[in-house]
Amino acid sequence: MDSSLFYLGIRELRALIARRKVSPAELVTALSARIAALNPDLNAYLAISDGLEDAAREAEKQARARRGGALLGVPISVKDIILTRDARTTAGSRLFGEGLPPTRDAPVVQRLRKAGAIIVGKVNLHEVAYGVTTVNEHFGAARNPWAFDRVSGGSSGGSAVAVAAGLCSGSVGTDTRGSIRIPAACCGVTGLKPTYGVISTEDVVPLSHSLDHVGPMGHSVDDVATLFGIMSGKASLIAKSLGALKGKAKGLRIGVSSYHMRDLDPEIERAIRAAADTFRRLGCTVTEVDIPELDGAQHASVVICSAEAAAYHEPHLRATPQRYGPAVRERLEKSFQWTGVDYVRAEQKQVAVAEAFRHVFGEVDCLLGGVLPAFPPLVGDDTVTVGGRETGVVDAFTRLNSPQNVAGVPALAIPCGFGATGLPIGCQLIAGGGREDLLFRAGALYQAATDWHSRRPPEPKAA
Repeated sequence: MDSSLFYLGIRELRALIARRKVSPAELVTALSARIAALNPDLNAYLAISDGLEDAAREAEKQARARRGGALLGVPISVKDIILTRDARTTAGSRLFGEGLPPTRDAPVVQRLRKAGAIIVGKVNLHEVAYGVTTVNEHFGAARNPWAFDRVSGGSSGGSAVAVAAGLCSGSVGTDTRGSIRIPAACCGVTGLKPTYGVISTEDVVPLSHSLDHVGPMGHSVDDVATLFGIMSGKASLIAKSLGALKGKAKGLRIGVSSYHMRDLDPEIERAIRAAADTFRRLGCTVTEVDIPELDGAQHASVVICSAEAAAYHEPHLRATPQRYGPAVRERLEKSFQWTGVDYVRAEQKQVAVAEAFRHVFGEVDCLLGGVLPAFPPLVGDDTVTVGGRETGVVDAFTRLNSPQNVAGVPALAIPCGFGATGLPIGCQLIAGGGREDLLFRAGALYQAATDWHSRRPPEPKAA
């Protein structure tokens, strides 16, 4: 089967299945062979779903009968921190031994299946989602498809790798301080952190209940908007999201956020400035925006995430500390340093950041800025160079992303260029709470005018 089929847009693939031009059973057979060939190098998948072929045959029957939902036969992967009924859930750890038994689907997975999606399997992540590289101490690193010696980002690294390498049509990730957007930027795909609470986090192993979000990743804004509506479980959001993809540039106000442009690698800054110029050429109003209240939001996210992670993991750290990898165990143990006063002050900062975003979105529709200040480091490296200084990867990669989690506002990462070494560059669009439609409108306009999102990593010979 032609490898280009694995990079088709979700709605395009669904249309081909409806017209009987593509067989779900044959698609899954070919996809399984592709995963078998490429996964040993990429390490995207940790497990393939039991009964995958049966699910494909059922989709085939539905297609023949001209029935089925909006995702009939579409292969989707799921981050291995989200419960599914046909594969164990490890959370990328030995915390649960061999994993939580496959007894049920999380609500977000139920919605995907109801729409006809085929859940291919569970994908790699940073252990218990507490990191930004997906260099997993138990299962090995998920490798960047653009350069196998580079990290994929995290914690939803396996999701981004699987999408970028054509090992699924879309994926479900989670984002606490950037964990969808970071790997999306590292691997050159599109990813959405939605408004807090819009997509259920039920039956998702928690990291930080105040900051955790579940969201979709795909090849394009069209794919992400399609998945978002279905994953929300709200018919009104399905229609609103797809309708936004047809929106016009006229009247759209884009604010270039100074906070999200601070201390960027020069190549990354140039790419994002060029994206701003693209929006201008399309007819959008583009202005510079400063939000001083965002300073300190990253620290607030550290305190909130650390304290809430410690609360969840404390019983496990007491009973079975040896089940964690050394690096993640050390981070969790350090989380106990924060006091109740620290947590309250972080919550107060959370209120101030949310209010600042509410104010700015009275003046602009979307903010534009960076996702990452530097390119993905080599697997095993713990620092990157930011503003001429060596900085820890976690601090560097969460700085531009954590304010959006603190405020609970939606943010969309989209590809916007490549560096001289061939690594992708991502930018992010940010909107007010509940305004994913504005992100889809702006993102779709940008992707209609550029081709960064349609570029693919070199096809390995093994494929």
